[in-house]
Amino acid sequence: MRTAAVALGLLAAACGGGGGNDAGSSSAAAATGLTVQPQNSTLLVGENRLGLALLQGRAPVLGADATVTVQQGGRTVETARAEFAGHEYKDIPYYLGAVAFPAQGVYHLAVAATLRDGSHAAGGVDVLVTTKSPEPPIGLRMPALKQPVASDVGGKLSQIDSGVPPDTWHTETVAQGLAQHRPMVVYFGQPGRCATETCGPTVTVLQELCTTYCGKLLFEHVEVHYPASADTDNPAFDAMNFQSEPWVYFVDAEGVIADRYEGPVTLAQLRQSADGTLAGRVPAVEVAAAS
Repeated sequence: MRTAAVALGLLAAACGGGGGNDAGSSSAAAATGLTVQPQNSTLLVGENRLGLALLQGRAPVLGADATVTVQQGGRTVETARAEFAGHEYKDIPYYLGAVAFPAQGVYHLAVAATLRDGSHAAGGVDVLVTTKSPEPPIGLRMPALKQPVASDVGGKLSQIDSGVPPDTWHTETVAQGLAQHRPMVVYFGQPGRCATETCGPTVTVLQELCTTYCGKLLFEHVEVHYPASADTDNPAFDAMNFQSEPWVYFVDAEGVIADRYEGPVTLAQLRQSADGTLAGRVPAVEVAAAS
């Protein structure tokens, strides 16, 4: 059951009705002009795709050239680029990076940004890194979900897809894809009901990916609710223990999770993940190299 969601700072309510973020400190530092708000439900030891919302006061920071430096005990662990991903999401202040944490504990994320006008801003926030994820992590076998598909509802896709119009990724269950050893990309979310307005644009980005990869990957869509317009839970969504939405999972032909994204994502990043998944790499993309 969802308990929180991508909050996108002060700009939108969480999809699940919760606020804030479990991975980051509740007090984002803004002393040097930049408020940094982590958007991950969980940060794990090892490789992570790190989502950040950047604000100045209550104003969104859009299109900045940003880097994030991971620090612990006054020591720099690594520095990575934080790519602006908001241009595909109606200009939300969302940045996506790729970092690796060597051990569990508290880390400081120091963000430095060059803004569109050439000025500079910086800020930081503490985050907690753990060894366990409520959601299935990269490297684990994908659960054999049996979500409702088109044949279960007589082809009435509006019962299993809140999007307007619905997408067409409802032909097979995840369990069927696993049994057929088909590499997959699985979208989890409710594009017609997501309060942050990130779920629908993620479908749009995936549809762009589909133009090249639908013949190579099985695309699937699992809604939060079933029926999609009701408030009753979808057991297939609940089985993933998500704390937010949307999520995108890549699964290789052996049924192993090769990559995953929480919240907004760019087409370029999805293409990298698709190529890595088809090549049988786990993780599909070495995130340190992708940053």
